[in-house]
Amino acid sequence: MKNHEIFISYSRKDLQQVISIRDEIKEKIGAESWIDIKGIESGDQFINKIVGAIDKAKVVLFMVSEASMKSEYAQREVMYAKNSGKKVVPVILDNSQLQGWFLFLFGVVDYIDINNPRQKDKFFENMRGWLGLADNDEGPVDLFDVGLHYYLKHDYQVALDWLMRAAKYEYADAQYYIGLCYCFGHGVDIDYKKAKEWLMKAASQNHADAEENIGLLYKHGLGVKRDSREALRWYRKAWGHGSLSAQYDIGKCYYFGRGVDIDYQEAVRWFAMAAENGLAKAMASLGYCYFEGEGVPVDYKKALYWFEKSGGSTASYHIGYCYYHGLGVKKNYKKAVSWFEKAIKTNHAASEYYLGLCYYYGYGVKRNLSAAIVHFRKAVKQGYEEAREILKAIDKDAGEVPPEKFTIL
Repeated sequence: MKNHEIFISYSRKDLQQVISIRDEIKEKIGAESWIDIKGIESGDQFINKIVGAIDKAKVVLFMVSEASMKSEYAQREVMYAKNSGKKVVPVILDNSQLQGWFLFLFGVVDYIDINNPRQKDKFFENMRGWLGLADNDEGPVDLFDVGLHYYLKHDYQVALDWLMRAAKYEYADAQYYIGLCYCFGHGVDIDYKKAKEWLMKAASQNHADAEENIGLLYKHGLGVKRDSREALRWYRKAWGHGSLSAQYDIGKCYYFGRGVDIDYQEAVRWFAMAAENGLAKAMASLGYCYFEGEGVPVDYKKALYWFEKSGGSTASYHIGYCYYHGLGVKKNYKKAVSWFEKAIKTNHAASEYYLGLCYYYGYGVKRNLSAAIVHFRKAVKQGYEEAREILKAIDKDAGEVPPEKFTIL
């Protein structure tokens, strides 16, 4: 049996088209494919040759057509390949769709429509990754770049193969991303201890993001004993090596008293550093400190400034709140409604509640009791209990709740 990297499962009715694809694979990436052209005798000889060919292959291509979807032999080949842990790639030859037994085995999966030029290009691009092909002169940077490419495309198993190859050169970025794969279950089962091992390898080379993520493992007690002081120590190391988000993490430690005593002024100092460097979540936290007067005097104008720069649902809610109550700006219900509507796109309960109030009282919108009730119910579903109380009052008074019954400030 000749050496090959690809096994092709198909129906003999599609032989000519399949041969054309096999030849193009050979031409473009130099990979050999195993394909039964002559036909194999029945019985043990057939089984042994098919099984042996699949075992030697790295990738199994299932050529999908009306005929192959009905083929008992194709079904057996694909089933064996799946059970052997092979990567099975469906390639659509005609207008057929994956159905029946294939969906039962794999569920909904990506496929390649070989008649679509864009998808065909993607097929040949991905094939190199699936087969783990690389030029002999490729170093760790090149290997990592390919791994990162597939990581960002969410093809994690292929990404891991390339990242592992780069990591053999002690390449810190590759070690870091392997750690992330174990943290989030990207291409592997979640394993926080292995995640820490890989992050520590990168951290030994002063990799700031790896150091920060080790801090997060200690913060949440993932793979290690929860230890806020140790988390803070790693955040400081990450900050020393240039991590902006580590500045924010240190600020949160001072704000919530994690590993240190609560110190709002120190929290504001760290939030401000990160915010000035462009970190959106730090901008939102700094805005909140000005809004609540924590570590700084209450200053709604500065709060609004930072909320507007940060974006995000919580910031949008606070901007809407300021316009609703006239804090730092002139009261403007229409603008309040607009900001609350932005916030609810990411399921913000308090914004649902305030939109309910706006629709109930006709603040910035036409009064609409039905719309108000919808927003109150959504707020309740997200745990906002004040909305439950107002719904009870609406039911009790048959939808006629005088505005003075509810004082918002």
